Amino acid sequence: MNLCVAHRFGQALVFVSLTLASVQGVASPAPPTATLSLDSLLTEVESRSPTLLSRQASERAAQTHARQAGAFDDPMVMVELWQTPTTADRLPLMVTLRQPIPWPGKLSARAAVARLDEERAQTETALAKRSLRLAAVRSYYLLLLAHRSLTVQSQNQKLMQVVVSSVDGRYRVGRAELAELLDAQEAVHEQETLLYELQRDREQAETEILSLLGEQSRRPLGVPTSIPEFAPLPSLETLIEQAMRGRPELALSQVMRKQAQAKVSQARSERAPDLAVSGSFMAPLRGDMERTFTVGIQTSIPSFSLLRSSAAEREAEALSEQVRQDQNQLAATITAEVRSAYLRVATVQRHLSLHREDLIPLSDRAVQAARAGYLSGRIGLTLLLSTTQRLLQQRLAYERFLAEYGLRRAELDFSVGQGAAP
Repeated sequence: MNLCVAHRFGQALVFVSLTLASVQGVASPAPPTATLSLDSLLTEVESRSPTLLSRQASERAAQTHARQAGAFDDPMVMVELWQTPTTADRLPLMVTLRQPIPWPGKLSARAAVARLDEERAQTETALAKRSLRLAAVRSYYLLLLAHRSLTVQSQNQKLMQVVVSSVDGRYRVGRAELAELLDAQEAVHEQETLLYELQRDREQAETEILSLLGEQSRRPLGVPTSIPEFAPLPSLETLIEQAMRGRPELALSQVMRKQAQAKVSQARSERAPDLAVSGSFMAPLRGDMERTFTVGIQTSIPSFSLLRSSAAEREAEALSEQVRQDQNQLAATITAEVRSAYLRVATVQRHLSLHREDLIPLSDRAVQAARAGYLSGRIGLTLLLSTTQRLLQQRLAYERFLAEYGLRRAELDFSVGQGAAP
């Protein structure tokens, strides 16, 4: 059943017969107000959040890593006076071009490591988007709770005014004491204090949303309109399987493991010598020397570099083992998160059902019976006030559970890897 419809059903039960319409008076048409849906908020957060824009810039930067790591070093040009005699009768000029050439496989191994930086940046961007969307959902439902609670509390104020009017009527005809009238008026003012708290909660939720959008100045966000609806829960085992396939943290961990393994291959390839080819041309600037040229190939002698490459290989192997253990712990953590989120959703569903079907209707009937008994002089004001306040508390509790259900269901969706994209 749609929770909004159920909520209206609960409201319709409250004081239909208590002449509330006479207290409210004739309502004038309300001016149209701006609205805010959850989908529009999430779209705006993704397009404007500085945090996400920063991650996207980092992702674009990571796309250049593989090209940088796989590029050859620049060739070297050397111009020198070669074996110049002291008499200066002859001045041979030597021009040399030298191009370093890494051992086959070195550049591809370096590029393989750097290429995973791009995939890692993409996964980190998905994680940042997930965190932002979850924070936006949380703030949205806090804003929804504040708005709906303010509406309910305003109705509760009118309800308490009905009680005060009943006491005042009895007091005027000498059937109630002044202390009873003062107690009823005090109960009205106590309810007013809740309005201050709810207004603060609304402003705090709006501030959190504006912070996610990167805004510093306040502006109206509109009335939230996305009411959560009940949906059947899949089995816990199905949700855990979805989480193991869809959580971006696991994808990031897999990328890190592949990168660690690629670093092992890179460290092993660094043991190979470095090569270079060169060509030189000599022409005399003075004298009658012949023009000559020289070609050659060079290679380094792997010696001291072997210590560095061996240490790099051991480091990469240790990192690979670290990532493997982190994956095991991450899988256990995600399983616990899904179970906890599942239990929270199921619990809130039971609370909502209990309030909608039992507690609010019972409290409503208790208030009507207490008011009728008070007007006939069979019961005292204390019972009427206690039953009325209990009904007000039940209605506000229902609103809290309604907003909590939307949040907890969103947390469950995010815990299995859903909700990361519109």
